[in-house]
Amino acid sequence: MPPTRIPESHPLTDLIAAFLTDLANADRSIHTQRAYATELRRLAAFHVGPITTITPAILRTFLAQHSQLKPASRARMQAALTRFFSWAEHHDLITGNPMTRIEAVRVETPLPRPRPRADVEAVLAGIPATNWRDQLLFRLLLELGLRVSEVLTLAVEDVSLERDNERITVLGKGGKRRTLLLDDPKLVKRLTTYLQQTGYRHGLLFRAAKNGDGGPLRYQSIQERWARYCAAAGVVCTLHQLRHTHASELVTDGVSLATVRKRLGHANIQTTLRYAEQADATSDAEIRQWRRTKQTKG
Repeated sequence: MPPTRIPESHPLTDLIAAFLTDLANADRSIHTQRAYATELRRLAAFHVGPITTITPAILRTFLAQHSQLKPASRARMQAALTRFFSWAEHHDLITGNPMTRIEAVRVETPLPRPRPRADVEAVLAGIPATNWRDQLLFRLLLELGLRVSEVLTLAVEDVSLERDNERITVLGKGGKRRTLLLDDPKLVKRLTTYLQQTGYRHGLLFRAAKNGDGGPLRYQSIQERWARYCAAAGVVCTLHQLRHTHASELVTDGVSLATVRKRLGHANIQTTLRYAEQADATSDAEIRQWRRTKQTKG
């Protein structure tokens, strides 16, 4: 069935709203939706004419106004524009994507930044024992290497506490689900206790406590809480570094890259290889062992 034609006379803001609605209907992550909305609203504020009048030259001028941003931010802006114009082309609103004539921003792939386990444990130790939610949520991020978006969308129905086969199923990037083994008995006990304390039987696993409405937690709220816990412990650590820490521990302890990739939900093995490059202690130990063995044989 051909796509519904959207009149090209619609204001740019209306087309952006329609595009964002399609993203939401396609279950794209809320973070992607927000990022694209921010970048496209900048475009709408810059260009007041119809979408058909947007040329590569106009886009170059628009992008030049944001040249002071970091490469990653400019790349995100380009990604939003490219996706939007591809959508517009698909709906026959334009005859071609003007972003194909714009040179892409080159962004260096950042290396993982794991934190020492002792530092992270110091932060976790500062969370009040009575705060079951935060105790479990941040522990899951560390021990399973989850993305924040994955832990915030976890539902009680995603938890399986079958004895000796405890697992959780998370919704990862691109709407892909993966099931993770809960291999730590302490983590299983913490999760079981949390469910007993809250009495949750279905719905979101982690909920907002504000006003007692039990609604979904916001990323910003969790980020702010983690920042406060870190400040109290005197530790500098971002939420995403919990994921880096878990992955680096797996690689350092000899877990295969294929298994690490599956655990973290990486689409590309090259992403996982970044953690292997950081495992210098493991590489050094192997080289020393090889040298000792060689000398013994000699």
